[in-house]
Order: sequence, then structure tokens, then C-alpha cells
Amino acid sequence: MTFATLKEKVDTAIPFTLHVADGRSYDVPHRDFIWLHPRGLVVLVAHPASDGTDEVVGTTIPLLMITGITERLPDVLKKS
Repeated sequence: MTFATLKEKVDTAIPFTLHVADGRSYDVPHRDFIWLHPRGLVVLVAHPASDGTDEVVGTTIPLLMITGITERLPDVLKKS
């Protein structure tokens, strides 16, 4: 994954899922849930805590560990 590709995806404002080399994935419903390091070294993703609480945590992911992105259709487009 390149920094330019990821930045372009964030800029489209379409929800997506970020896939990481170790098999984990992170939903990015809105651009406010992801931060790109200005030099393209790491990505910070905000997501719900895995312990079932209402806490929101952040995970720092090295850009080189990102293996792919899957776009998600907004709910408005799914109802047809």
C-alpha cells in the first residue's frame, strides 16, 4: 500500500475497511477515524475497544503493514 493510494481513499469520504498483514482489519466509517502521518510512515486508526466497553482506542499501524482496502457501500446505497 502506498501513502498516495491510502490518502486518496481517505479523501473520497467513502467508508472502507483497512486490512493489515497479521490478518486484523479496521473499519474506517469516516475520515475522522483515521490519521495519516505527514511523512507517510504510520497510520493511526480509532476504533471501539475489543473488551466490549464504550471506550474508543487508537491503533498505530506502520504503512508497510497495510495490505489492502475494501470499500463499503454506505447504508443509503444498500437500500434498493
